[in-house]
Amino acid sequence: MSVDTPEFVLPKHLDEIDARFMTKALRASGHIAVTDVVVTQEECGVGMTAGYFSAIKKVKCAYREARGVQDSFVVKAWPPFEILPHEAIEAMFVKDIKAYAFPQAGFYPRPKTHLAAFDHADNRWALIMEDADSFAEHKVHENEMALDEVMSMLPKMVEVAVAWEGCETGEKAAQLEALGVDFWASDANLAIYKAVMPGGAKLFDRFTATKNSTVVGEPTWDGYIGPGFAELFTRKIDAFFRRARPENGATCTLSHGDLRGDNIFFCEPSADYPDGWLCIDFQLLFRGPVPSDLAYLMSSGSVLPEVYSGDGLNTVLRAFYDQFMARTSLYKDYAYERFVEEFAMMTMVPIVYFVGMGAAYWQGGARNELPTRIELGGKGATEADLTPEELRQRMWWRKAFANYRSNLKTFGLYDLLKALPETSEGLGEWVELPAHLR
Repeated sequence: MSVDTPEFVLPKHLDEIDARFMTKALRASGHIAVTDVVVTQEECGVGMTAGYFSAIKKVKCAYREARGVQDSFVVKAWPPFEILPHEAIEAMFVKDIKAYAFPQAGFYPRPKTHLAAFDHADNRWALIMEDADSFAEHKVHENEMALDEVMSMLPKMVEVAVAWEGCETGEKAAQLEALGVDFWASDANLAIYKAVMPGGAKLFDRFTATKNSTVVGEPTWDGYIGPGFAELFTRKIDAFFRRARPENGATCTLSHGDLRGDNIFFCEPSADYPDGWLCIDFQLLFRGPVPSDLAYLMSSGSVLPEVYSGDGLNTVLRAFYDQFMARTSLYKDYAYERFVEEFAMMTMVPIVYFVGMGAAYWQGGARNELPTRIELGGKGATEADLTPEELRQRMWWRKAFANYRSNLKTFGLYDLLKALPETSEGLGEWVELPAHLR
């Protein structure tokens, strides 16, 4: 699949991906004959956690001629609501589109793609892929992964980690630089989050200090983890992730960046999907320590509590490590203790996303908007006032927050943060608590 701009005009907005556009795209990919037409298409949304960095919908096409071929697709275009600076979303879109056109060998299993293209100058972006829901089980957050499911993912995750180990230099580095994949701990990447985390940190801390919240849990974070966690993390993010830099001794490989249930599907092994699972959404690809993908999967509310804690956690960590050490050619001296330290460090990545990219949700709650208004709105809103979609968002947050709390306590990360130096350089403007929350 090429990312060259096609002969037809790409969409500015999601509603421009209609039957006429789908006809052009599917003809160009060879999926339907040049004489065939998409007569009609049915459309629906894609759920609560999709669409933060793009506008997405599902379409089911009816063809005039074709029979017995894939007729269900997921399509993407530019998002109507930008929760990061325009340039940052552009960079994410470029990575996502190019990743679907990347060679399959040593890369993540992903759906067949019919269009992956952009016209940067005119801000036009389009991605059309087969709808994995039509043949695979989507691991949405209502149905967290059990231990056997996580274990079944490890061989391919290890394969990817080994394929890209040492990608800070040489040919691997050149390939990923062309794809726009930066280091997680680079100054440029951290600058994106340093700019937005102050907009959410104090409100996040106030949210997680709310008693009797169905999302926060008991005891509240200020008592269980420590006071002002998100603000502390924001002020020390540079020092915390300095250990993820290859020049400081960290291991390095490719990471999906958002490997959670809503981006994962399980299917029967086949010629197209021999690993029995596939994933989507490569907007957040980065280069980071070897356990980065595993840490994200085990920290996103996507796996059951008995998997991300206790014996389950130890089983998964040891299995991934043993499989990796059996295949690595670069990190033969990689100690298990160091592997666990890097895993613990990278469990903080999804919290960066929640505090920084979620700042609009914490601020909206303080304005008595969005599903965070129950804890932050100050006008007595309850879950009875929420829409089904808002309730579903809170369900995901509740599971993710329980996962975060467990990691923070298990690995002593709050105490580690307290011992690190602060950095104020590059931080965005702090959003203070409104009067009704003080």
